Amino acid sequence: MRPALYANLLPLLAASVASFTVACSANVSAPVDLADAEAATTASSLAVVVVERTAMPGDTAHAEAVARFVRMRSGAVDDDALRMVGANVDMPALGTCAVVSTLARAPRFARAVELVDVGSVTLESNGVATMLPARRLPDVADLVSGVVYARAADDDAMPARGRYDLKIAGSPDVAPFVMSGFAPGEPSDLRVAGHDTQKGAIVGLAVASPVELTWEPGAADDAIYVDLVSDSVAGLGAAPSSASSVRCLFADNGRAVLAPSAFGALEDGVLSIHRVHREPFRTRGVDAGEVRFDFARAVLFSRR
Repeated sequence: MRPALYANLLPLLAASVASFTVACSANVSAPVDLADAEAATTASSLAVVVVERTAMPGDTAHAEAVARFVRMRSGAVDDDALRMVGANVDMPALGTCAVVSTLARAPRFARAVELVDVGSVTLESNGVATMLPARRLPDVADLVSGVVYARAADDDAMPARGRYDLKIAGSPDVAPFVMSGFAPGEPSDLRVAGHDTQKGAIVGLAVASPVELTWEPGAADDAIYVDLVSDSVAGLGAAPSSASSVRCLFADNGRAVLAPSAFGALEDGVLSIHRVHREPFRTRGVDAGEVRFDFARAVLFSRR
């Protein structure tokens, strides 16, 4: 691995969380897995609040929260609508891997989507309250308009484990409410090909051998996905693009195996293993909603 790679990867890892939040959607099981299947297929308004946290080499972490309150001007909110507003993470089939750029598909047809103003939005954990500022979006071709709530934060404000309280002040469209969710933490005791990833060292992998991942299992309803990002992007110190990354999806049962083919031609880069945990909620003005915790650990690898 090039000597400068480790330093170049740190801004890459910090940027990758925001990159995937905007570009992808959370589609780990059903296309719209919010509250229950019946509500998801008929809902004209859905709320998706995502808390993302990535533990990086060097004992640092990057965290961010993004809240979107989605309403259709006609029809129900579906997977295409969530993808339009960046509230979706496109996934391969369970137990498989795919290049990220091949997962997203073009919308079947374009429909107008509104991101609803719900007043102030606050996320509280570990005794620290973090307000998510509203960012008003320009109307894009008369299809997407409204506000997105988002803020990056430090470890104290968005810890790996524990209770999170979501507080919405409310507006004429959405009633005030408070709900609590519990973050399960990123996969702990993570080992990559037998290497202890807590040390933050570059993990050496044999090119022709499968790579076993092991971790402390999570809840039965949680999912694990793995992103592999190439050194060609990492060396630029830029956020990973979907064209240069591979994604794999697994059950959160404590073990997964990446075939050599999953890496393709990747030699040096970043492997990040994400745990996705969901907490559903409802309130007046929101047909169905969820707080989604996407907590990950990033590992530097070199294949020779």
